[in-house]
Order: sequence, then C-alpha cells, then structure tokens
Amino acid sequence: MKITRDNFIKYFKKGKESALEYVIEQYAGIVKAIVYNALKSYQDLHVIEECIGDTFIGAYENAKQFEGNEEDFRKWLCTIAKFKAVDKQRKLARNPIITDVDDSHSVVQSAEEAFLVKSEANDLMKMMNSLEKMDRDIFVMKYFLNMKNEEIGKALGVTKATVDNRLYRGKKNLKRMYAGGAFNEEGI
Repeated sequence: MKITRDNFIKYFKKGKESALEYVIEQYAGIVKAIVYNALKSYQDLHVIEECIGDTFIGAYENAKQFEGNEEDFRKWLCTIAKFKAVDKQRKLARNPIITDVDDSHSVVQSAEEAFLVKSEANDLMKMMNSLEKMDRDIFVMKYFLNMKNEEIGKALGVTKATVDNRLYRGKKNLKRMYAGGAFNEEGI
C-alpha cells in the first residue's frame, strides 16, 4: 500500500506505521519550527528533539480522535506540537537549572510590586480569553512561542497578512479593553 496525500489520514487513523512515516516526512519542518521557537531559550537540542518526537507519538496515539481533511490535520498537529512544547516548558520550569547568583546586583521586588505584576498578568489572560480562538492562537504563537508571522501563518493555514491584521486588531482591542475600562471580572 502506498501512502499518499489523499489516503494518509485514513491509514494514520488505522495505526499504520507507514502513515506515521509519511506524516513525519511531510510535517517535520513545521512541527520542528513550533517546538524550536518555544524551547530555544533552554538551549538543549535533546529536549527539543524529544518534544518533536512526543508530538508525533501523541498524534499517532490519538489519531482515531481526529476528524477532518488535510488542512485540519495540519492545524491539529500544530496544536499538539504547541501544547507539547508548553508542557515541556512547565516541566523544565519546575526543575530550574541552578546557577551562581551575584547577590550584589539582585533587585528585591516588594510584595506590592509582585501583586501588581501578577494581577496585571491575570487581567491580560482574561482579556485574551475574550478574543476569538484564532486570535488567541496567534497571540500565543507570537508572544509566548516567539514565532515569526510567516511561521504562524503556515501553522494556521493563513497568509502572513492575515496574521499581521489579526495581531494589529487584537492588540488594539486589548488596549481598548484595558484603557477604556470595558474589562471587568467576568472577562469583558
């Protein structure tokens, strides 16, 4: 059986290894870009490669849950990569790398400052939740995963111009919500 663009989803959902090989061959570049952008600050290629492998294994193990066409598959796989990278970041954050700290230059943050920073971050997350799903995904990819607009467009199957426009409008909406007082405890 030859795995092609037209039949790979069917065989992937049936658990055929040849379909997994096809998926890896076709989508390794975009998955690697998403994972690399999310984890490059850790400067550990082993962690990045492990996360890429986890993405494909996770997709393979959950293939029966997928419904849709080739474009939907690409988005689904990119979403898995994004969440695997975020999970890896959380694991790495729980086990921080110990380094020497020069106490003479450290800045102590007051409890009030820490509270303000945390409450502003919570407000921002609530405001972001009021955005459309695609806009939230674009913001996460841009500002949390440090992806370029072209990469975001490829990952979501839209043009760079669409990403640019959605970022512009999303920032404008967030600014309006924050400055205009349109934001409240329920999210808007």
